[in-house]
Amino acid sequence: MVEALSILTAISVVLLIGVLFSLLAKRLNLPEILVLILVGIVFGFLTYQGKPLIQFPTTFLTAVSLLALALIVFDSSSKLRLKELDTFSIKALKFVGILTVLSLVVFTLATKLLLGIPIVLALLFVTITLGTSPDIVLSILQEAKNKVIAILKLESVFNTPLNVLLPFVIIDFTQGQSQISGVVELIVPFLTKFVVGIGAGIFVGIILFKVMQKRYSPLYSPLAVIIASLLAYVLAENLHGNGVLAVITLGIFFGNVSVREKAEVLSVESVLTKAFFIFVFILLGLTIKIPLTAEFFIRSLLLFAAYLLVRYIAVIASFRKEKLKPREIWFITLNAPKGISTAAVVFLLAIYNTPGTIYYIPGISIVLDVTLAFILYSIILSTVVSSFKDKFFIAKK
Repeated sequence: MVEALSILTAISVVLLIGVLFSLLAKRLNLPEILVLILVGIVFGFLTYQGKPLIQFPTTFLTAVSLLALALIVFDSSSKLRLKELDTFSIKALKFVGILTVLSLVVFTLATKLLLGIPIVLALLFVTITLGTSPDIVLSILQEAKNKVIAILKLESVFNTPLNVLLPFVIIDFTQGQSQISGVVELIVPFLTKFVVGIGAGIFVGIILFKVMQKRYSPLYSPLAVIIASLLAYVLAENLHGNGVLAVITLGIFFGNVSVREKAEVLSVESVLTKAFFIFVFILLGLTIKIPLTAEFFIRSLLLFAAYLLVRYIAVIASFRKEKLKPREIWFITLNAPKGISTAAVVFLLAIYNTPGTIYYIPGISIVLDVTLAFILYSIILSTVVSSFKDKFFIAKK
């Protein structure tokens, strides 16, 4: 009873502090994510009677991260409208594809050399940092209308599913590799994971579609969407499929079918996602401890510079026919803030950083530390660049 009360107290305190600082960030026109992480880092250093002031059991943190991940993945994938894909959307999708390939090849090698970690961990780090959240930029450029802003927005829609799917595919691969020998025996389980994941998402999506078509309820319809997101994830995982892929499939399916009062349903779901947004970022700062050493910052900054170089090459290769101005190319290159999808993945992967457990992956701590540093670097850089937006392009109001 006492432990349950202490956990509930900690949740209340974290949410209260998060909401207050979130409002403060908006009033000061500061990136909300940056402020929440910094608040979490500060509270991570506070102790009471030799113990952390705010702490949660590992099981609770894992459950929260899974719930947040399911809602975030559904929220982002449901925004992908297949019928609205035009020529410009295809070009943005091409950019995401080129950037992904370059990152998996070039940036993985740079990560291995600069951090001195195994190639698998380097690949894991690259997939975690694939996602972007231009909503941070768009919150600053609220009235700006430009093709550059459109590219950033479309990029976040297209790369979020990859950002939350690929890291877990790599972990499944590394864990399966230690138990399975032979190419065929290795490929079949992963194909099964994909097939089962997509099948579970479609199955739950059809049920949700039938329920939503029959009757709309302001209370139960949004609740049905939330339950469906969790059910798709749990069903796929219990059937040895990929839960993240199941939720992505469900989100795309739901976002592209005609459902009564869909906008109202998704807006309610987004409110709950916002609560997890605040909770996850503060807990991220509390949980992940960045080494405060010169060597760490030098290596992480060099790695961030390598990431920007790879991104710059991808922008040029993808939009060479668009005749973008050099300053517009640089604006797209420098605006790659990491958002809630990256944070949720890092938060969930923290369970693999517990020595002595069956999930432990040696060396993953440096991956998590550098990823948190990447989140901070990218948001700070995007904020600075966006403040000088008039130097990059003339925004049409």
